[in-house]
Amino acid sequence: MKPSYSRFFHKTFLRSDLARVGVATSPGSIAVPKEREWQRIGFINLPLEPPFQIKSMKDVLFVFFNHEAFRLLFCIIWLILCGMIECFMAQLSDIRYSYVYPGKTPALQDLLFDALPYVSNVQLVNYLLETTIICTVIGLALQSPDWTTRWTILRRWCFIMGWLYLFRSITIVVTTLPSPLRDGCIPPTLSISGSVGQRFGAFFETVAGNDQSCGDNIFSGHTCVMASCALAWRIHARANRILGWLLYLIAAAGILMIIFTHYHYTIDVLLALFIVYVSWYIYMRCIRDATMHYVLGHELHTEMSVFDTNGGMTAKEKYQFLVCQPHPLGSRILMWICMYADGLDIRLRSLGTFDSRGKWRRPQSETQQTMIEC
Repeated sequence: MKPSYSRFFHKTFLRSDLARVGVATSPGSIAVPKEREWQRIGFINLPLEPPFQIKSMKDVLFVFFNHEAFRLLFCIIWLILCGMIECFMAQLSDIRYSYVYPGKTPALQDLLFDALPYVSNVQLVNYLLETTIICTVIGLALQSPDWTTRWTILRRWCFIMGWLYLFRSITIVVTTLPSPLRDGCIPPTLSISGSVGQRFGAFFETVAGNDQSCGDNIFSGHTCVMASCALAWRIHARANRILGWLLYLIAAAGILMIIFTHYHYTIDVLLALFIVYVSWYIYMRCIRDATMHYVLGHELHTEMSVFDTNGGMTAKEKYQFLVCQPHPLGSRILMWICMYADGLDIRLRSLGTFDSRGKWRRPQSETQQTMIEC
């Protein structure tokens, strides 16, 4: 289908590689109307496509629930509802700055804060942290079939944790909050008058739990370690699920203990959980994309390459009709960094994909097609 606007605007404003990525035509032109099929979602039984003619009140409901415009309306309502909840929570947060007078109804956040148990022994957090690390290291070491697997898992954990600490160092500097400990905090002498060497040497004291900074460190480093252990186990574990759930319970207990002991604010824990999951997902996605690229010869946009091997440009257009993602959200540099940290290039050399100097041997089309069919 040719565009309806003039060739001048087409050449001026549109990219020249639209045909290559499968978005030269409208995504709607790919869909072919089929006979109406039914799908049951919970207690709602609806056809997959809206009817072409309104013959009954049921057809009106089918159009209402299945039309693209209704889905957009639902998303707009969802956006407004979430925004209203955010505004309500912001107003609720302001209550903490109001004056307290007799008979005042306590704020909801005060009720929730008082409902949580308070544990004074902060060292319980460190004990659970150490238990999580020991169980993860020993458990994965015993389950791994060889030392190559053990080194790979350990490298992944160390690299991701290093990135998390680097990113956390930035959030600590730019965000200053008072200590969440009830008894307050006095800055240690080292933080005020220590030398550069003493400051960096305090790393081991901090890891051991013997030293603690005065302010709140956003986000929670203890949560990062325990969540990373849980994700490493989730990805690599081969043992019985009961052992996995035991580790998850230990990590969950340690994360809850951070809140109960006021070692961190709750927001520190929530941010850490989200950032750790996203970091692991991005890293593992880079490893998968690199494997698809260097072993099967796919483009860095691996999903579109898979569609391309099954039928050329028409398949690419179908892919864009389904997902509407002309360009991948990623970076070659990030993929190469993850490859190096993971040792993927070493494993690719053992397969003959890379030569002895690390140069990629691009697969031939026949070989590539054979590998895909297998």
